[in-house]
Amino acid sequence: MVQEGFTLKGRTIVVTRPREQTEETGKLITERGGEPYFFPTIEIKSSSSSTQIAKLIEALERGKVDYVIFMSVNGVKYLFEAAEKLGRLNHFKKLLAKPAIVAVGPKTAQELDKHQIRVDMIPQAYTSDAIIASLQQRGVSGKEIWIPRTKQASPTMAEKLQALGGKVHEVYVYESQSPEDKAAAARFLQDLVGGKLHAVIFSSSLSAKNLFNMLAPHVSAEKLRLLLNKLTIVAIGPKTAETLAELGLNVDVMPKTYLLEEALNALAQHWNVNE
Repeated sequence: MVQEGFTLKGRTIVVTRPREQTEETGKLITERGGEPYFFPTIEIKSSSSSTQIAKLIEALERGKVDYVIFMSVNGVKYLFEAAEKLGRLNHFKKLLAKPAIVAVGPKTAQELDKHQIRVDMIPQAYTSDAIIASLQQRGVSGKEIWIPRTKQASPTMAEKLQALGGKVHEVYVYESQSPEDKAAAARFLQDLVGGKLHAVIFSSSLSAKNLFNMLAPHVSAEKLRLLLNKLTIVAIGPKTAETLAELGLNVDVMPKTYLLEEALNALAQHWNVNE
């Protein structure tokens, strides 16, 4: 929902999300009067291996799955695509009625709902730590926990659940790569130097790291930090904010609720209050 009195009018906001998510993001920005600037720093590709998917299906058939944790819309999308390629989609959906289904946030829950999958838990804060805390209350020790996710995901969540006694299985259903788009990187740097950009939104740690990797052939990390810190830096969640700080960037805005809509509202409010 657009907050009344706060707009992004006259501002250009850099979106680093994957290309597949730019349409929805652009609409949210234009609704608030801003101009979206798409510079995807993550490229999503489905995982070529179906072995892990088959293992999850087998574990579900044997009743050896207590929790399935979905950490993103992409985790849902590519898991079901993989099950469909195996010719077992309908069977797989029926099997998912048995374990407790966890979605990291409402967008992920909505994607599961599209597939008629019941969601049993969404944490109050849409983070991996909030999921861990919620599962700890329910009981983790000895539980079989499966997490469909990207191959490039941080191992921290799995390690913390294992430390609590959980038996964790990560299923890599897609890969999050750094785009090999030298022209886009050069154009972004030119516009950054030219003062055409006003804010940049990072929705994950990987999006921030990849931005530096993509710009490395064009500019030094030190110079890039100086240029980016002239913009308003938005982190959608605390893990992303930590990564940005490690990269030497000053986080100006982080919404209380870790959603893109709330990040844009917080950005508009930040500019209204500080100018």
